[in-house]
Amino acid sequence: MKLVYIYSGITGFKKNDEILLNSLAEVRKIDYINKLQFFNPKLFFDLLWCEKIIIWFASFHAIPAIILNYLIKKPMYIIAGGYDVANVQKINYGSMQKGYRKHMGKWILSKAETVIAVSKSNRKEIIENGSVPPKKISLIYNAIPETIITHTVEKKNQVLTVGEVNEETYLRKGLDRFIKIAKNMPTIQFIHIGKWSDNHGRVSSKMIEYVKSISPSNIYYLGFVDKKELEKYYEESKIYLQLSRHEAFGVSVVEAMSFGCIPIVSNAFGLPEVVGTHGYIVSNVNDAIKDIERTLLEDSENIDYFNLENFSVHVRTEAFKRLLAR
Repeated sequence: MKLVYIYSGITGFKKNDEILLNSLAEVRKIDYINKLQFFNPKLFFDLLWCEKIIIWFASFHAIPAIILNYLIKKPMYIIAGGYDVANVQKINYGSMQKGYRKHMGKWILSKAETVIAVSKSNRKEIIENGSVPPKKISLIYNAIPETIITHTVEKKNQVLTVGEVNEETYLRKGLDRFIKIAKNMPTIQFIHIGKWSDNHGRVSSKMIEYVKSISPSNIYYLGFVDKKELEKYYEESKIYLQLSRHEAFGVSVVEAMSFGCIPIVSNAFGLPEVVGTHGYIVSNVNDAIKDIERTLLEDSENIDYFNLENFSVHVRTEAFKRLLAR
């Protein structure tokens, strides 16, 4: 099979899918880093060459392929995994709030043969906000690579969270809640890992300077770290805290759980679905504090380590294999 894989800016989960797709087919990828690339003539020849098209997110970078596909008519699959189908007006988040972005997003989704949801919560958003018929949606959970984890590192009484720091993520990722909890637990060490950026993903120190200025001394902001360093903090941290106001899935939560962290997450969108019975789901900061205190008292040796189950690369690969074989 010959596939064209289209996305805008590489991230961990997009890279995982690139590896996954390369195991199933011959793949040509197009990364739209800026809008000038919209007029890349390579796209036309790649679409002529391929049998099927896969696009991550129903956003601007999908438009050139859709327009050319009016002529070429190849099956198109769109993975709708977050901002593109969200409508969370309380934090001004999501393309589906109003205006041209909403209409553009619905038009893009309407051109897909299949829209791929990364969680049941995300599927609901695709139907309700994107007006996509349920029969056009295929649920394929996001996944993380299977790794051999020995759990030999002793767990520390520290609380970890992972995510970018910028104006958009401050409320969406619940960083304000993370700070509030740390202020109420001054003897516990809190660690934040994630790139410091602006709203366009460019490296920026503007927001992190503000965040640090309102944070207590028991929060350590490490910025971006490499995979090996991140895994070290996953393995040694007892608690992973994610109090987001919106998460279509929560890849970092699954990664942390696979390393034996006890997850404490907000009761929001895809997070309860991912955590299930393997952690705590809270509705407010006070409940989170109580669950942190309870978890820190537990014996690390009694932790029931999380099994990847539905969230493994193998399961996602098999699901894509069945979908593309139709």
